[in-house]
Amino acid sequence: MSQLTPISLVLGLSAAVMVAVSPNENVKFLGTIATGVGIGGFMFSHWDSQENKKQIENLQKTVDLLDRQRRNSEDEKNKTIREYNTLKIKLDKELELVREDMQRHQTSNNSLKSRLSDLEHELKLEKSSSQSKIREISNFSAGAAHQIVSETYKTELTKLGGMISGYTNNYPDLTDFFENLESEIDKVKSWAVAELEAYKGVQNLQSLIDEGLRIQQRIISRCSDIKVKALSTIIKYLNGLAEDSVKFSEYQDNIAQISERAREHLLEKESVIQSIAEEWVTANTSTTERYSSEFNEVLENGKLLVNRNLELAEKIESLNRPYTWSSPTRQDLRIGNIIITYFECMGIILDRAKSDYDHWQASLSFHIDRNPRIIVASELEPEGVRLQQLTHTLSPIKFSWDADEGCMVAWLHLAKKPVKPIIEADVNKIWKTADKFQTIVKRWSRVRVTGGSESGKSPTGENLAVCILLARGGTAELYNPQHDSVKNHWTIPIMGISHEDSLIGIESLAATVNQKTNDHSQFKLTVFDEIDSTIATVEKKNQPEIGKQISTIIKQLSHQNLGAVFIGQNANVRHYPGMDRSDWNSAVSVHIGSNAFDAIANTNQLPKDEVDRLKLQAEKLTEFCATKNLELGLDFTNPQAYRFALVIGDGKPYFIELPSFGTYTYDMVESAVKCPSCESHNHISNGSKDGFKRRKCKDCNHVFSVN
Repeated sequence: MSQLTPISLVLGLSAAVMVAVSPNENVKFLGTIATGVGIGGFMFSHWDSQENKKQIENLQKTVDLLDRQRRNSEDEKNKTIREYNTLKIKLDKELELVREDMQRHQTSNNSLKSRLSDLEHELKLEKSSSQSKIREISNFSAGAAHQIVSETYKTELTKLGGMISGYTNNYPDLTDFFENLESEIDKVKSWAVAELEAYKGVQNLQSLIDEGLRIQQRIISRCSDIKVKALSTIIKYLNGLAEDSVKFSEYQDNIAQISERAREHLLEKESVIQSIAEEWVTANTSTTERYSSEFNEVLENGKLLVNRNLELAEKIESLNRPYTWSSPTRQDLRIGNIIITYFECMGIILDRAKSDYDHWQASLSFHIDRNPRIIVASELEPEGVRLQQLTHTLSPIKFSWDADEGCMVAWLHLAKKPVKPIIEADVNKIWKTADKFQTIVKRWSRVRVTGGSESGKSPTGENLAVCILLARGGTAELYNPQHDSVKNHWTIPIMGISHEDSLIGIESLAATVNQKTNDHSQFKLTVFDEIDSTIATVEKKNQPEIGKQISTIIKQLSHQNLGAVFIGQNANVRHYPGMDRSDWNSAVSVHIGSNAFDAIANTNQLPKDEVDRLKLQAEKLTEFCATKNLELGLDFTNPQAYRFALVIGDGKPYFIELPSFGTYTYDMVESAVKCPSCESHNHISNGSKDGFKRRKCKDCNHVFSVN
């Protein structure tokens, strides 16, 4: 029995006890290994000592391997736990930010609802006032009608009373008759008073006329009946006197005279009655016309008041909004407008005041007087990091209070200030110079040009269009809604001068490329200026249809020997409803000046290192152009000023120096040598013959001579 036997036996028994007693899993694991080792050692204790040593070494290696695997497993478990805890902390923070955003949006919605309620109350008050005025005119017209009928009653009864009183004095023998006649007159009065009382409750225009005429006619008729009855009685009385006191001939003469006087009197009364009736009709006609005209006038005034109220409500809403920089031609001013809009959503009004700018940094000043409470810098400071993400500044935006100016000041870090001046030779390494512009763009056919106000997008669009035509030949047509602008310097033939014309042109071109109806023998280029403003003139629900038509043009245009240039202010595709980024992949996009930063920020097709590289190059070119223009005393609107653009869609994104305004004009196309067969400018030298230079058209292979 070797010396290994007792050692192995002791090791195995000890390990077995550890496995049975210890609750620790790691101890049990090691105990199991030790038990195996002990048993193995005991079994091999009877072998040759040299063989035992080898077995022991192998067992030791196995034990080491198992131990390493256990430690690795333990490390992996701890690493997983740490990663889980880190991820949980990050998600908790993001959840808290989302909750804060929701709270702010809820506050903004409540404010808007309150404002809407106030405007609705004001509209109700104006509506009530208009209706009150309409009722006043209606009441006035009804009162006039009632007065006319009452005057007719008073006039007729007065005339009738005067006549009966005169007859009573002239014929005292008929006193009893006239007293009885007074009772009939009282009945007429009672009836008329009742009718007039009922007539006062009539308000409808047509009923006023109909009832008024009926009552007047009845009053006049009954009064006339009483008059005729009185005259008849007087005639009979006179006839009786005549029979007793005069000869028959005299009697006849008297009767004839009395009859004539009675007839004349009746005719006179009929004339009076007719005159009264005509006056009534005239008065009623005048009242009707006046009522109609005044009612229409009040109605129109009411409509004008409602429209005016709506206009005032919109004006009040716009006046209550913060004041922004109306022409944000620089990066700092655009960022200022973003800051104003951001805090407006939080219920804080920041009115633009002024800006101090030097390309690398800027200080924006805002008035805060229109807030109902005091706004302090510490309240705005926590939003600096989020604003940095929104505005793409190099560091969080910082806020401070300028007591001298009485303004809130936001400090922006726009770009890294160069340590040394920019050398022009270094700049030429990061952009393609203007002398290469014609060579670069001549092969383009679908182009989008974007730039801010007065960035030179329209002159650049014309330079680009002319260079394409000089290479490909053909014709061009322009849709320019700003045709009457003082800044209109286009030389390309005008096809449309309004947004409506541009919409018709887009629809027509989309139909042409869909139906493949154009003449393929000659290239035609269509230029649409102010395209985003044109889309904005259409109702929102119809804007996606315009976007689909533009998408159709871009994707299918090149198959029809056609070209198109779309010029607008916005580099962001979201301003083209119905389109997305992929729709512009078939076109070349030229983003001028500061629009290059927006295009870089909005792209999702470039890796981060490429985005960072393009941003640094854009900052360097912005500084270089500003410095050169300052040295030469050139305003940014000067045709000779230095400008650059970012080109996307022509291979790898790159920057290009833009040629001066008017470098290429349409008369160059009209005067250029054309192929006599297809009118193409795309031809090359083909030797000479009989002293004439010969050219070969690359489009139709026709060979021709030139002087």
